[in-house]
Amino acid sequence: MYGRKKSITFTERIKRGFCCIRKAKVGAATTKNDRNMTNTFTEHTWDIEKISSYFNQSNIDVQIPSRSTGLTTTNATNLLNKNGPNMLPKPKEITNFQLFISQFMNLLWALLLTADVLSFISYLADTSQLINLWCAVIIFIMIVFMCCVSFYQEREARLVVKSFENLLPDQCMAIRDGKEIFVEAKDLVVGDLIKVSGGTKVAADARLIICSGLKVETSSITGESEPIDYQVEEVPPNINIFEAHNIILNGSLVIEGEGVGVVIRTGTATVIGQIATMTTGQKDNKSLLELQMIRFVKFLVVLATAIALIAFIIGGFVHKWKNVIQLLCNGFLVCAIGMVPCGFPATVTSIITVVARRLASKQVYLKKLDICEAIGSCNIIASDKTGTLTKNVMTVTDVWYCNHKVPGLPNDEDLTDPMYRMLEIMGICNSAKFTDQKKKGPLMVEVGPSTGEKMKTAMKSMICGKDKDGFDAESQIVDIHTLDLSEKSALGTPSEVAMLRYSDKLVDLAQLQRENDVVFEIPFNSRRKWHLLIIKDDELPNGECQYKLLIKGASEIVIKMCNDIYTKDGVTPITDTEMAYFDEAYSFYGSNGRRIIGFAETRFMAPSNIKFDLEKGNFPLTDLTFVGFCAIMDPPKDETADAIKQCREAGIKVFMVTGDHQITATAIGKEIGLIEDCPGAEKDWETVCGEEVSRLSSADWDRLIQMKALIFARTTPEQKLLIVEECQKRKQIIAMTGDGVNDAPALKRANIGIAMGSGSEVAKDSADVILMNDNFASIVDAVREGRLMFDNLKKLLGYTQIHSYPEVFPIIINFCFGMPVGITSLQILAIDLGTEIPPGVAMSKEPAESDIMKKPPRPRSKLLVSNTLLAYSYTYAGILQTLGCFLSYCCVFWSHNINISDLWMSAIDGWQEGGPDFYSNGRRFTVEEQLYIGRQACSAWHMGIVFGQFWHLFATRTRRQSIFVHGVFRNIHSNMALIIELIGILIFVYCPGINEFIGGAPIPWTCWIVVAAVGWLIILQGEIRKFFIRRYPANKVVRLFKW
Repeated sequence: MYGRKKSITFTERIKRGFCCIRKAKVGAATTKNDRNMTNTFTEHTWDIEKISSYFNQSNIDVQIPSRSTGLTTTNATNLLNKNGPNMLPKPKEITNFQLFISQFMNLLWALLLTADVLSFISYLADTSQLINLWCAVIIFIMIVFMCCVSFYQEREARLVVKSFENLLPDQCMAIRDGKEIFVEAKDLVVGDLIKVSGGTKVAADARLIICSGLKVETSSITGESEPIDYQVEEVPPNINIFEAHNIILNGSLVIEGEGVGVVIRTGTATVIGQIATMTTGQKDNKSLLELQMIRFVKFLVVLATAIALIAFIIGGFVHKWKNVIQLLCNGFLVCAIGMVPCGFPATVTSIITVVARRLASKQVYLKKLDICEAIGSCNIIASDKTGTLTKNVMTVTDVWYCNHKVPGLPNDEDLTDPMYRMLEIMGICNSAKFTDQKKKGPLMVEVGPSTGEKMKTAMKSMICGKDKDGFDAESQIVDIHTLDLSEKSALGTPSEVAMLRYSDKLVDLAQLQRENDVVFEIPFNSRRKWHLLIIKDDELPNGECQYKLLIKGASEIVIKMCNDIYTKDGVTPITDTEMAYFDEAYSFYGSNGRRIIGFAETRFMAPSNIKFDLEKGNFPLTDLTFVGFCAIMDPPKDETADAIKQCREAGIKVFMVTGDHQITATAIGKEIGLIEDCPGAEKDWETVCGEEVSRLSSADWDRLIQMKALIFARTTPEQKLLIVEECQKRKQIIAMTGDGVNDAPALKRANIGIAMGSGSEVAKDSADVILMNDNFASIVDAVREGRLMFDNLKKLLGYTQIHSYPEVFPIIINFCFGMPVGITSLQILAIDLGTEIPPGVAMSKEPAESDIMKKPPRPRSKLLVSNTLLAYSYTYAGILQTLGCFLSYCCVFWSHNINISDLWMSAIDGWQEGGPDFYSNGRRFTVEEQLYIGRQACSAWHMGIVFGQFWHLFATRTRRQSIFVHGVFRNIHSNMALIIELIGILIFVYCPGINEFIGGAPIPWTCWIVVAAVGWLIILQGEIRKFFIRRYPANKVVRLFKW
């Protein structure tokens, strides 16, 4: 055991602190306090004496930590056997076979499979009815095919944990038995001493005891890419581990320097292990579309079963219980395939696939195709700042010198001597370097035909201290083109790269660096907060040499090292007036979220062979001359402001959730129009720091979520997850964006998780959507497509479900009134799997109505298959189409001079093989004639449905607009589909062999006239309905007809 006797053991602390992980594994709810990943970390507040005492087996030397010998091999082996390896847990994985079998568990297929079995039983009961056998074969093939398609679409490799493991190194350097040895990362144990250096990954959470210029990039944990300077000093208890900078976290990358730390957490107890547990421990959420389709399928199953049973019972009495098995099978079969649109899954898949392809062309990749519908219904987008709202390229946005603010690149009149001096310091006193990678475009700065040499001369004279020889920099006319150098590859910290690119736009950096002999350098660190270079200038005959000292760093520190300042009139002492100018500019840029870097220089004489040393103080660090400063920030993307405006118009709230500082986040929020800080105006936004999130009460959350915009700054992974959960508790549909490992739990939990294409593999595997261009504006495109998809799915349902009524009605009149069968099961399949498919697929290409992004998101309670849609399909619109089918059916009998009243109860014994003759209007009809007329009647009813749908498509292509305003011929795909549908029904009705196979025969022309007339009535009722919806949208009666 480590530590004193009264201290609790490390294992006990883990059990107390991470009980939430076990709860997550068993599906229990976790409290926001349980989920605080930092509440068990106290090592960052300990001094080295306490660390040595607690980890007493690690043999840490308090006086000289470099002499620490670490664990013994025996102790390490015992701890490994006791506590297990340094690995992440693996979730249970479903096999491909299990996934395939699960496709058949769908209620829709279960109902059709039952119908398939009954069709086969019906064939066995009467083998002369081959139509039942063919029906069974077709249904079975269709079910297997659809299940195979679903299996192919849903099969995804479960790579979340593998992605976490990719963040971890295979080996690491450990100190055991006083020796530095390489060990497998999985064999690390608590108490091990590990050594890290530039280019290595950290293999476990460790408390530093030795640190030398250590810079660590923690984007895999925090999401922020700026490298952080680390230290060994303890911090106060109110500082968490993410800001302590003395605990290196598992999965982080060491940029430079080296350090030694004692391992304090391994495996699932590490921060990244907890993130992995929070991510993989969550159940996969079903999309809203999937939930609504399940509800719809359940409704169809219940309705089809109920109608079949009722029809069977009534038909049993009417038919006096003759051929009960065949009666039951035929009744249930027709009701099942009539009520269930067999081609519906194919057309839905078509709509979703078309949307997915359109989004893919806009760099939006949907991992789950049906998630797009949820995007269209979201009312909150919680977006990361860096790389999503901003360019993720630190840029010099402004420079200040001589009490003069210069936004962007300077104009000709701004190219003064102080400006050149500042560019020199930016380019030379800079640890960033351009790489040899080729540029993607013409990125070289173009200058006028004669000014290139003048600029070089100006820079050379300034560097050599000869700028007083009559060269007037302001008189030189330089034609400088503002070019985006973000494509020019460079290595270094983001701020250093920003200054390098800025200076490279204006001066020849390569020549500057060749002509300057750097003899001494002090790199930047977080304690000094400055970077210094000494350049050797002219060497004098007396052995003395002129040196130039360049320094850059935190402006508030650099200016305190200066006595003079450059102004337009030359070098002058820093007065209260000059300091006031500086303070005003510093406050202005600082309050707008800029990082401010100051520049200073001086010249001094020293022996040519001097060895500069900071501790000896043999070079000046006071009495410098302040040149100016630059303001750096990650600027917003060009499209962000407009995208946020579109979100506002669409009733979608945008929350910014970032790990960055509150001031920076607020400044970006103002620039992109997310928030407005107008004096006197009512504040409709708020900024919340991460540490406040877990302390917010339920009432606080109620108030915050009502606001138009929120900014959450300095957030941790568990706080991001809490934000998502609190929004969901209030019935909000939230889309969460992120790119780092720290975002993975929130991405997994959100209704829609959106990862950046340039983000970590963990984030992409946890998300539902990937933005390949990392652009917030693409989310707005996805919202528009999601809303269009919902509209088109509504239209598709309205279009397809209307024919369920006329498909089932013939079985009712046959069973209940003994009239001849109106349609065969193969004709129904010919509709659902044939003529209905092209118009349904064409619906996926239907353009959006003009107001689609001007409406607020639909309420969560608004269903895809609403009661008003069902009423439309099964009452007034369904009845109209059934009327057309019945009149067409009647036209066949009228053409043979048969009274409809004579058909009453005639099919109990007649209209089938071996039945009696039939008489009407004094005419005898033989069995052969009855069968032919019966097939004609079936074809007439079949044509009535298909031709009725031909006209009905025009009525359902819009939900609010008139089809004549929207454009009758606007969707060329619909026009082509109608032609295919018309050709299809002509083939099924008039083509010999095919019509006989499905139970039909050619029909008289009067049937077409009747159905066309009813078709125009369907269009008329649709136009009247939509007129009242547009004119009186809030009217309660009108809303009963709105779907």
